[in-house]
Amino acid sequence: MPARGSIAGAYADVARNRSLRHTLLAFLVFSAQEYAVWIAVTLYAFARGGAGTAGAVAALQLVPAAIVAPLAAALGDRMRRDRALSLGYSAQAVASVALGVALWRAPAGVAYAMAVVSACTMTLTRPVHNAILPQLADTPEQLTASNSVTGAVEGFGYFLGPLLNSVLVVVGGPALVCVVIGALMSVAALLTSGLRLRPAGAPQADVPSDSEEAPTPASLRAVLHDVGEGVNVLRHDRPAAAITLFTGAQFLVLGMLDIFYAVLAIDVLGIGEQGAGLLAAAVGIGGLAGATATATLVGRRRLASPIEVAIGVMAGATAAVSLTALFGPTLLLLVIAGAGRSFFDVAARTLLQRSVRDEILVRVFGLQEALLMGGFAVGAALAPVLLGVFGEQGAFVAVGVLIVGTGVAVLPFLRALDRRAVVPDAERLALLGSIQMFAVLSQPRLENIVARLKPVHVDAGRNVITRGEVGDRFFIVAQGEAAVLVDGRELTRHTRGGYVGEIALLRDIPRTADVRAETDLELYALDRDDFLFAVTGSRRGVRIADSEVDRRLAQLDALEED
Repeated sequence: MPARGSIAGAYADVARNRSLRHTLLAFLVFSAQEYAVWIAVTLYAFARGGAGTAGAVAALQLVPAAIVAPLAAALGDRMRRDRALSLGYSAQAVASVALGVALWRAPAGVAYAMAVVSACTMTLTRPVHNAILPQLADTPEQLTASNSVTGAVEGFGYFLGPLLNSVLVVVGGPALVCVVIGALMSVAALLTSGLRLRPAGAPQADVPSDSEEAPTPASLRAVLHDVGEGVNVLRHDRPAAAITLFTGAQFLVLGMLDIFYAVLAIDVLGIGEQGAGLLAAAVGIGGLAGATATATLVGRRRLASPIEVAIGVMAGATAAVSLTALFGPTLLLLVIAGAGRSFFDVAARTLLQRSVRDEILVRVFGLQEALLMGGFAVGAALAPVLLGVFGEQGAFVAVGVLIVGTGVAVLPFLRALDRRAVVPDAERLALLGSIQMFAVLSQPRLENIVARLKPVHVDAGRNVITRGEVGDRFFIVAQGEAAVLVDGRELTRHTRGGYVGEIALLRDIPRTADVRAETDLELYALDRDDFLFAVTGSRRGVRIADSEVDRRLAQLDALEED
């Protein structure tokens, strides 16, 4: 078995974890569906009214989806996540098949209405997928590897979906695309129906998902309150708001490009409807390459410069499409543009995870999902305008200029966010993650807690903790050896990775024992409020901590009875 601390070992562990494997495979199907269905509807609309109709229909789909997205994210945080994921995939399967039937036999108005329903169901997946990974991973390293695989899977899906569209649209038109995709989404629902949720540090044996405590049911008022909290955070945090808005702006560009693909394939390159899927697939291939290149970000303390480079690459390649009317060079430029966009997306997401408080991060990402949908809608609506003003190829120059302009505007905020971002110390992160009550936490929360650890030195022979005093801190042993004593009798010893002080904090009682440094000690201390914030951030963390406190108190009672 590969070492858990190694990169290769973490990826191998992901492959062995059945629930993670099924979840990531289902997400691949979702990513392919997202683009295959989108292009199918765009081609259907383009055939009936040109770029203007295609853009209007795109906006019609995405405006309701942008409204639904943050509400769906809040609801997903209040449902058991395995059920929410499978339910979302089931809804997408039904909506996609119904859309296919509507494209085949129904009037255009009915088909467009079903396209709106289908687009809204797609908002149910991404926030829940991102939130469930910590409950499926066994270790922080495995969670990091799962996030990396998610990025690669998404890039591959954006290649596979358009490619599948190109094949199926030749055989049976846009309707067949939606029906086949709906069948595949039912497979995704089955894959995620048998997931087992377990804490990151738990043994390999699966814990049935029915053992999970059901979250509090959500009322509309509670959901709206959660969404409002995310809005309030961004309202007061201008750098985080700026990078979130710019992420939405890049999807505005993608919304334009989706309309441009049909125009470029049919009117400029002369390769027919199937060519639109191939052009979109080129962006997907680039996205896969860009996600792979983000491995260079691992351990990097500052992300502003790589983000700036990614923006430049995306803008330059998009504008350069105007310089050629040949299929090969156009494909290559779209691959490069897709790589820049994907690299930016991963780097910007990492920067937000480092900079925004973990307890409201899901809501911020829910709002970002809404901005993505809104960006698609605005971009699709603007595409016909740009085509009319600048022409079929000049529109690509306009898009490149737009990317550069918005990128320059956001740079001061990007650098401010980068300066304040919390970059965790790898040694401290590994030490904290080795403790079971913390290992169940998500990676962003772990990194947040690591930033609050304070180094403490205690000379040999001195007490770290004295029995009867008020507890104000939790201690983790980094180096050295500490003895736990009750009335001068030794109860146990702790070396690296051992911890003391949690009983007084969790039970709100005086210290129950002396803790003495047997050698010079290097410790990390966590203040009372920070410790309680960390442990109570997870139901499993609370259960594990309570179980450990009960065990240690039983040991104390047994020693005192001797």
